[in-house]
Amino acid sequence: MAIDYTTIEEIVNDFQLMIDDTSYDKEANIYQLRLLALQGLRELTFDVEQKVKTTTLAVDSTTLQCTLPADYVKLNRVGYKGDNGDFHSLGSNPNLSLDASVASQVGDSSYDENNPYYHTDIGKKFGVGGGKNVLGYYRVNRQDGTINFSSDVAGKTVFMEYISDGITSTPARDHVIKFQMFESIKAAANSGSSIAQHGIKTGTSFKIPSRDGGSITYTFKDSTENPFEGLSFNPTALQVFAPLSINQNDITSSSEIAEAVTKIINEGHPEFHVGPYDSNIKASNVGDRVTIVISNLTSEPKDFLDPDGTFDVNLFNSSSPQSVGVLSQELVQLGSAGDVPKVHKFCEEALRSYMYYKYIQRKRGIPANEKQMAKRAYYNDKRLARARMMNFNKETAMLTSRKAFKQSPKI
Repeated sequence: MAIDYTTIEEIVNDFQLMIDDTSYDKEANIYQLRLLALQGLRELTFDVEQKVKTTTLAVDSTTLQCTLPADYVKLNRVGYKGDNGDFHSLGSNPNLSLDASVASQVGDSSYDENNPYYHTDIGKKFGVGGGKNVLGYYRVNRQDGTINFSSDVAGKTVFMEYISDGITSTPARDHVIKFQMFESIKAAANSGSSIAQHGIKTGTSFKIPSRDGGSITYTFKDSTENPFEGLSFNPTALQVFAPLSINQNDITSSSEIAEAVTKIINEGHPEFHVGPYDSNIKASNVGDRVTIVISNLTSEPKDFLDPDGTFDVNLFNSSSPQSVGVLSQELVQLGSAGDVPKVHKFCEEALRSYMYYKYIQRKRGIPANEKQMAKRAYYNDKRLARARMMNFNKETAMLTSRKAFKQSPKI
C-alpha cells in the first residue's frame, strides 16, 4: 500500500513536538491545533489537492433523484462507465425540474399548441436548440442536498465523481459472517446424508475473509492419524485437528467441528505456544453455526457470495466439491475499513504553516513582522504544494495536441 497520506493526528503530534518555550504558539491546546488542522485541510483540499472521490447512486424511479454524499463539495461529472473503461457523462440541464411529482402542463410535441415553441404556420420548434444527450440529464439541488435526473435515468445506477471536503471521517465497521459447518465423513455416512461422500476428512479446507481484502484458508487434520504427541513439528494456526478417521468410530458431528473451528480461530494451539492466526478475528458457535467477526479492516473484505446473493460451495470452500467443509454462508454485516481525515505528503508543510499562521494571526503581544512572515510562509508553501500536485506532463500535452489533429477533417 502506498504511503502518500498522513493523518491529521500525526500532523498535530508532529506540530506539538516542534513547540518549545520560545515559540509564540507554546500555549496552544491540542483541541485548538486539531481544529486549525481540519480547517487548513479543508482549504488545501479546495485549492490544491481537490480530493476526487467516486460513488455509485441508484436513481429512484419515482422522485428521479439521489441524495448527495455527506462530504460532497463540488460535482466533477456523473454518468456511466463504458465497456472500454471510458466515462460517458450525462448532460447538465439547468432547466430540469427539481420536483418530479408535479404533473406536466406543457407537451413536447412539435404540434402541441401549448408548447411555447410551437409555430402556427410551420408547426416546428424554434429556439430550442439541438444536441440532445441520449443518456439523460441531471441538475444539482444544493439546498436539498440532492441531484435530480431526467426520466431517461429512472431506475438506473449512475457513477459520480465529486470533490470531497477532505475532513469527513467514515467510521470503520466490523465484517460479520455466519456459516454452517458440515460433519465428518464417517458421521455423514452414519446419518445417511445424501452427500455423505463430501464429509470432512483430512485435507478438507475452507476460506474466510482476511482483514486485507484477501482470504485465509484453514485445513482439517485427522487427530487420530496425526496425534499431537507424534508430531515432529508444531502445528500451525491454520490447521484444525479433529477425529476424522474413516476406519475408526470417529463420528465427529457438525457441532463438534464448529467448536474445533471456533477454538483454533480464537486460541490457536496454546499447548504448543501457537497463538491465533489473527487476533482481530474472533469466532463463536451455537451448534453447527459459526459466527466470525473481523475487526480493524485495512481493505474492503472479500465476499464469498455470488453476485446474485446466493451461496456457491465452489467459491467458499478451498478444496474441491469432493470434500466440503462449509455448507452455507450468511453475510450478517458488510464491513468497511473506514476513513480518517488525512493530507497528502506534498501538502504537509503547507498545512503546518497554516496552523501556525492562523493561531498567531489574532493573538496579542506577537510582533507584526512575525505575523507577516508566517503569512508569507503559508502562501509560499501552498504554491509549492500546488506545483507538486500538478498532473500535467509531456504525455498529456502530446495527447491533447494529437486529439485535435485526429478530429480535424481530412481532405
